Amino acid sequence: MVPVYRYAVSYAHGRDEAWVARFLDELRRRLETGDGPRFHRLVPPAFSDGDPGKGSYGTRTADVVLALCSPAYFNEGPAQRDWAVLALRRSLGQARTGVAPQPALPLVWEPVERRLPGPVMTADVFSAGQPAEYRSLGLALLTMQAPRYRQALDRVLNGIVARMAEMVTVQAPAPELDERSAEDAPDALSADDAAFTERFRKEVVPALPPLPVARTLASRGPADAGHTPEHALPTELLPRLGRRIVLVGPAGAGHSTELARLAARALDGASERVPGGTVPGQVTAGALQEVPGVRPRTDGAPAARTAADRAPWGCRVPFVLSARSGALPRLDGMVPTLAPLAAAQEPAGWASRRLRSGQAFLAVDDLDAVPASNRAAVWEWLLHLLEAHPDAPCVIATNGTGVPWSRLGDTFRVVGLTPLYPDDVRALLDSRAAASPEDRQALGALLPRCDSDPLLVGVADRPAAAAALLRATSAAARPVRIPRHQLLRAGVSAVWRRPRVETTAPPVPGLAASPVPDSVLRAASGRLAVATLGLDDSHIPLRTALSALRDTGSPDSASPEHLLAALADRAGVVFRPGPDTVAFPNPEVRTYLAAHHLAYALGTDADTVLRRHPSAELAALLAELRAAETSPGPVRSVLATPGGSPRRLPAGSPPPRPAVRRASVRSSAEVRALLRAGTAVPALRCTGPVDGLAEVLPRLPGLRSLVLADDPSLVALPELAGCRSLRSVRVLRCPNLRDLTALESSAVMFLDIDPWPDLPVPDGLRRALWLSRVNLVTVGSRPRPAAAVPPPGTDTLFPEIRMRRRRRN
Repeated sequence: MVPVYRYAVSYAHGRDEAWVARFLDELRRRLETGDGPRFHRLVPPAFSDGDPGKGSYGTRTADVVLALCSPAYFNEGPAQRDWAVLALRRSLGQARTGVAPQPALPLVWEPVERRLPGPVMTADVFSAGQPAEYRSLGLALLTMQAPRYRQALDRVLNGIVARMAEMVTVQAPAPELDERSAEDAPDALSADDAAFTERFRKEVVPALPPLPVARTLASRGPADAGHTPEHALPTELLPRLGRRIVLVGPAGAGHSTELARLAARALDGASERVPGGTVPGQVTAGALQEVPGVRPRTDGAPAARTAADRAPWGCRVPFVLSARSGALPRLDGMVPTLAPLAAAQEPAGWASRRLRSGQAFLAVDDLDAVPASNRAAVWEWLLHLLEAHPDAPCVIATNGTGVPWSRLGDTFRVVGLTPLYPDDVRALLDSRAAASPEDRQALGALLPRCDSDPLLVGVADRPAAAAALLRATSAAARPVRIPRHQLLRAGVSAVWRRPRVETTAPPVPGLAASPVPDSVLRAASGRLAVATLGLDDSHIPLRTALSALRDTGSPDSASPEHLLAALADRAGVVFRPGPDTVAFPNPEVRTYLAAHHLAYALGTDADTVLRRHPSAELAALLAELRAAETSPGPVRSVLATPGGSPRRLPAGSPPPRPAVRRASVRSSAEVRALLRAGTAVPALRCTGPVDGLAEVLPRLPGLRSLVLADDPSLVALPELAGCRSLRSVRVLRCPNLRDLTALESSAVMFLDIDPWPDLPVPDGLRRALWLSRVNLVTVGSRPRPAAAVPPPGTDTLFPEIRMRRRRRN
């Protein structure tokens, strides 16, 4: 009687199920038709998706276990549980017989770029001698493209059958385990994790240095607690608020530096001092009383804290992930992203095992930089990752836009960083100005103004805004004192970002909304600020904000939801602290936005607004902005985009400039009249002698076509170097024109001369860089053929010179 052996399959359930079934079907046919021993696959009675926590069915009793190795198998699949059972069976077999049996047969389902863990590497004796396609492509791709790789796939399948027969006939069978023993099996894949953890901790460094000021948190209870009073907690107590935290606040509030500080605490085993003489791991009794479930010591002595206690949540491995590139790295891409020098030594699945064991935490930043079309997918991946690793702590920094609030539930605790106090602003500016004497001088001019101006110090309550004020003061020409409204503009627009540069590929309809222009954002921020003057700036109802942003005057305007998201992501003047709430960073930002809107927007009644919402700061700032508008000199727009020259973009649409399609003049006085009227003239026709064209033409806005007609005194073209928009010049009935050198320094592309005397083409036309077509109309005898070809030594055939002969009649 032919013996029948049992085999099981360990793979990442839920991925490539159809191709796994096809591969196993081909393997089954070869096992049934072969001459070797018979095999029977162990299949669960009722098939369901595998649970990584319970392992694969049959691994504790099968004679052979096929492990389909892939990155997902080690990161998300049942590898950790299955190989713990297989390693325990191997150890028990060696203890009983003295020879270690090997029930596992690792197979390359997808290429694994990371180093295989020790037990898997020991069991991998099959890859040697297999076709190169097996190691480079894997069984998944070989099965998907079986007609193309049929020969290599057949060789691999035959090798698997031969190896399975050898495993059951040559070596002693591995002992079976009961369910209780399998559950208590120690982890085997983590044997090399401790050594690599130390290597990772040495290679990874915090992305940003911590701020020199101590920050506090504004924490609220669960969502069902209603209007719970806010408590100010030191940021060192952030881990005590829970294992899943959403850090909500406006752009530039210092989220990135606080996440870097959290990572530094996990990496640093020594005490860390912060301003005020407080150790991050050592907190005061009053602060501990604010945290539910934490009792401070009553003997007056600080609680003794070890290095492990100071590590957030007891985690010594931080994964600080940035979504600034538009997505978050996968589990197998975290180490190459954070510590590229240690990526070659990473055991496969190391990051997943650290998260699953609760020894590593996630800190996610820059979710606001993800395009709106991809943000829902990033959140979906992140929440799925946290569901697969329930013991992994996580801190997510966001401005509240695009957050799936309904899916967070009671698992996440929503907190926010409190604004900087005036003393903190002074300490932050002092640390930033310590680098150069110029910054120290600018600091000496800025601090007295902050001490006497509450509006200015209120705008600077975010680290990014405070740094912007210092830069604006340093950049001002000395000894000129920078105006107050320009300092406020620098603080309000400190985090204003330009629209994301998209690729040149054609847009896909409905995939992503077009970016909102900066002028539209400025107008929207002003309307929102004016409409909410009578409300609490930190708790504005979402319905009220959307109603204020709805522009009924323009049918093509962006939707209110799109505008609100752009104001939070790009402008940074609002944020979403909750699902139904909108907030400004501080009251001073709203005051400045409202004053700017009332000063520059058309159709606004500032007096009515001031009577309805009396405010001395708003009235004084409005008067200052109006005075700056009427003062001589260049006008610098509010909320100028950082990195570019500020432009005057008023909140309302400016009146259209008068324009005529064509203008005809006969004297220089008529040309100067057009210039004084500011009229845009795309096409200008000068008939007869017109003096002073070289001076007037560069000052005409939008000039693209010039016609010079009926001027016998015209010998040379006027100077055209300053006419940047001029593209076409046409000369009619000017028989004495000979000098065309003005074209060499101009942007003219098309030239027509009618008539042109029976003369050779001037060589100067070949030196006109932009000239591409010339039409010379002659009268009389046919022109010489040599006149239309370039002179000897000329490499280019441009411009295209065509000479047409017009009949006399």
